[in-house]
Amino acid sequence: MIRLAKERFALVGYAEYRQSERFIIWRHDVEYCVPEMSVLAKIDAEEGIKSTFFVQLHSDLYNFWDADTVRQIKQWVAWGHELGLHFDCGYYGDEIFERIEKTIEFEKNLLEDIYGAQIFSFSYHNPNPTSLKYQDNYAGLVNAYNKDFFNGPILYVSDSNGRWREQTIRDVLTDPQTTKAQVNTHDTWWTDERIPQIQKLEAAILNGARQKITNYRAYANVVVDDII
Repeated sequence: MIRLAKERFALVGYAEYRQSERFIIWRHDVEYCVPEMSVLAKIDAEEGIKSTFFVQLHSDLYNFWDADTVRQIKQWVAWGHELGLHFDCGYYGDEIFERIEKTIEFEKNLLEDIYGAQIFSFSYHNPNPTSLKYQDNYAGLVNAYNKDFFNGPILYVSDSNGRWREQTIRDVLTDPQTTKAQVNTHDTWWTDERIPQIQKLEAAILNGARQKITNYRAYANVVVDDII
């Protein structure tokens, strides 16, 4: 799919999309498993494209403070990728819309400080009808759901929850009418084995837990039969 995109489009980031008449923004939302997203990040880098990875600060499934997570995401930046803020309005509740710009700026600054990378964009995590009313660019960041991207001239396609909606990536990339698009893929769904999505998610979570146990044993010099 990357090679198909490169044949027809410039692949750009959110900071420069208005400079091109024909482009694809190659985007990844980091939802479930950072090591699995690292596989996609490496593929993107090997194919010579710059992607944007939207990172959550409030995920139930990974910790953006975690040393392994920081190490891996810094590697994405070293490969030339950009980071974006995956902003979860639901974490704060409805009152967030009274202070949305200030909170986005706070989270943006955290990401920039930890990863040493400039943040140019944000996207809503699990956007709902209320959040989609807030289409402005906030805190100097491009809103991936602003009027250009949401009901605007730029098409959007996503593999959310491991399912295509109106179109697939191939539909968008091969359609002769497509000139501008935002392509969003997630970790965990892109595996070698074709199994149900819930099994992919379960495997990703269990693999992450096993890695934590391995790290703990190495750090604490714990053996299997230790008993308190």
